[in-house]
Amino acid sequence: MGAIAVSKKEEEQIEMLRKELGIATKSALIRTALNALEKTSQEEKLRRDIRESVSRCGAADRDENQELFMAASVARANRGE
Repeated sequence: MGAIAVSKKEEEQIEMLRKELGIATKSALIRTALNALEKTSQEEKLRRDIRESVSRCGAADRDENQELFMAASVARANRGE
């Protein structure tokens, strides 16, 4: 892959981070940043998937509880309670 155009300010940020993190090269810094971004992205996707699953299951649980409540109410009514 070829060079990536960055501004002077971004170049300074890259150098500052590279030195601060003790990373030998700019390319190693970029690889490290990409790995961190990928991990963050995967974690966010997992959180999103879990929220969606909880939402779906929560709705199903509420429906099931409502059906059980109604069945119990009918049973009590039939027993005369």
